[in-house]
Amino acid sequence: MAALDAARGDQAILVINRRGSASVVLCRDCGYVQTCPECERPLVYHQAGTSLRCHHCGRATPLATRCPNCGSPRIRYLGGGTQRVEDEVRQRFPALRVGRLDRDVVERRGAAERVIDAFAAGRVDVLVGTSLVTKGLDIPAVTLVGVVSADVALNLPDERATERTYQLLSQAVGLAGRGDRPGLAIIQSYQPEHPAIRAVVDDDPSAFYDAELELRRRFRSPPFGRLVKLTIGLPDRDGVVREAEAMAGRLRDRARERGTDTVVIGPAPAYIARRADRWRWNLVLRGTDPRLLLDGGLDPPWSVDVDPDSLL
Repeated sequence: MAALDAARGDQAILVINRRGSASVVLCRDCGYVQTCPECERPLVYHQAGTSLRCHHCGRATPLATRCPNCGSPRIRYLGGGTQRVEDEVRQRFPALRVGRLDRDVVERRGAAERVIDAFAAGRVDVLVGTSLVTKGLDIPAVTLVGVVSADVALNLPDERATERTYQLLSQAVGLAGRGDRPGLAIIQSYQPEHPAIRAVVDDDPSAFYDAELELRRRFRSPPFGRLVKLTIGLPDRDGVVREAEAMAGRLRDRARERGTDTVVIGPAPAYIARRADRWRWNLVLRGTDPRLLLDGGLDPPWSVDVDPDSLL
């Protein structure tokens, strides 16, 4: 907020590195994020039931009352969205003209164009938004860019969460100081030494590339292996769980009988567990060629996504 106060007279952009209703639980003293003991992937906070769940294998874990790493009781979840950030800026700086650009705005016909035009014309001082604000904007008067809660999307249970965060941070910091005045970019994070953040701060893309490639090699993620995401959706929650577990059992038996290196992960609830009045659960197949385990495909209500863009 101090940087925003110092930037008065210029324009600023605040980017929320968040996807949907994502929430991540971390220690506010050391930045530790609880991970699944089986998959070593970040656990996701579910407000219903106040539990952490692995979206790869389905394991549910109670929310720690003290940090397993440093013992601090300051365990909190991060998940504030653009609306909350916009409200706080308005309260702290009532003289500033604040605009917002996110999915809710885009869905209103013509609203996004009006916000962008107003910001480009200097009628908006601070633009708050999601990754949408990092694409296609070239405003010389922007001297301050802040990325809020970089840890949230960074710790999503997705193969490309780190890659997407690095892309967003790189795009965001490049928006500051394009005019005659120098720019300042601030990344808010409890994990400042994370390879994705460090690579942006040091302007060293090769460091990120090397770290990410090693992580993918370790988990046999593309390009070192292939992934298949299987999703089932049914109106009955108990029914979808039974069918997902039955399918996982059949595929594991098939993999064992054929001696393949394909690993069946899950079942686990989809990141958005209920959509269009259907409960959705996922299975993930990981291996050299996991498609062969499906014998040509699956019938509805199953859907098959080979090498998916996202596992969420």
